[in-house]
Amino acid sequence: MGLVRYRNGYRLQYIRMCLVAGMLLSGFAVRAQMGEGFDASLVKVWNNLDLDRKYHVGLSIYDIRKKKSIFESRADNYFIPASNTKILTMYAALYFLEDYLDAAWYKVDGDSVILWGAGDPGILYPDIDSTSALVEYLHATSKKVFFSNSHFHANRYGRGWAWDDYAEPYQCERTAFPIYGNRLWVQKKGDQFTVTPSYLTSNVKIQQDTVCTFFRSEWGETYQFTYTADQDTVEAEIPIAFFKNDIQYCWSEVIGKPVGFLDLDLPEDALPVKGSLRDSLIKVMMKESDNFIAEQLLLSCSMKALRYMSDQDIIDSLLRGPLHDLKDEIQWVDGSGLSRYNLLTPRSIIEVLQRIIDEKGVAYLVNMLPAGGMPGRLQNWYKGKNGTPYVFAKTGTLGNTSCLSGILVTGSGKILLFSWMNNQFMTNSSAVKSAMEKLFSYLYDHY
Repeated sequence: MGLVRYRNGYRLQYIRMCLVAGMLLSGFAVRAQMGEGFDASLVKVWNNLDLDRKYHVGLSIYDIRKKKSIFESRADNYFIPASNTKILTMYAALYFLEDYLDAAWYKVDGDSVILWGAGDPGILYPDIDSTSALVEYLHATSKKVFFSNSHFHANRYGRGWAWDDYAEPYQCERTAFPIYGNRLWVQKKGDQFTVTPSYLTSNVKIQQDTVCTFFRSEWGETYQFTYTADQDTVEAEIPIAFFKNDIQYCWSEVIGKPVGFLDLDLPEDALPVKGSLRDSLIKVMMKESDNFIAEQLLLSCSMKALRYMSDQDIIDSLLRGPLHDLKDEIQWVDGSGLSRYNLLTPRSIIEVLQRIIDEKGVAYLVNMLPAGGMPGRLQNWYKGKNGTPYVFAKTGTLGNTSCLSGILVTGSGKILLFSWMNNQFMTNSSAVKSAMEKLFSYLYDHY
């Protein structure tokens, strides 16, 4: 309010002082980078991109061989990481889980068998080549089957998820007894329609229209699938609104016998049933950015380490334990990155990537990540020379958010870790990705 009472001369002088101060601060930032030993030509390329004034952007690039950062800009600033959060979930899965997940824990009591689900997301999930040991066991047993949910201390949705995304296939509910990817699958082949699980068939309205759409009411009482006349084969995935009776109906249909629910604590002498291959789940989670798998993997970690399911408790255990020494304190609230409450720094992502490499090696991480120019999340970007991928990285996308973290292999064979985080931009994400590709291409050619 005081500024508007200044005479024009003083006001102009004040503005000039602010501009000069801004330029000095900007220059200091660049000189600081160069003073840390960063390559001057790389700094120049970065500055020519002119990103800092347009939106919130941070970048950290780390040379594995030199064991040092070769470039940083706002690497210690906090960003919404979106699906880059799955890098932390991958670390958790490698830290806590064995080669095979537990599908469930069980105890035989007289003429009954009681089961506590262990969160395995691969059970009858069409996108996963997984074991069906639990299904086979329940098929074969002559015992009465009961489930207990007493150990499930999580909510069906994560903290900070968008409430109105309940019908989207990327936001499935979390359960102790996942099945079919916790989705309703509607498939059209010719004139034939199939609904899986079939007990929901009467809840699904199928009709022809000018567009292909799907719909679910908020509480899952009605589902709708619309197809066009020229579509011979089409499929829709719709998250199921899971309540206790839905879990009962679904599993009863699969195993061909009734399933009851009891409220019993998990006993010390309960035994595990072998579940899905851990690395197969991790690969789909990372390459396809599968949110459902990410959330269930985190719950599986909780079940393994704590003998109950709580996403927040297992995250707290990680942050107090193996990740307690990250340079930057982080805010981590879910497994998938759907929550905008997640806050990470580029250099914390680098640290976690390095720990994965220390444990499993570079080749393992490369195999788990989308590759530039190859079918998948990076198909249209970072194609490299002669069609050879040089960027292997996890994407992270939400509205006004585009992040990318992973490995860059230069033309000279050097291996770099990077984390590039872009928040709060108003442009098309393609413009952001084009800027990223320019810098990565320079690194490939000149480093």
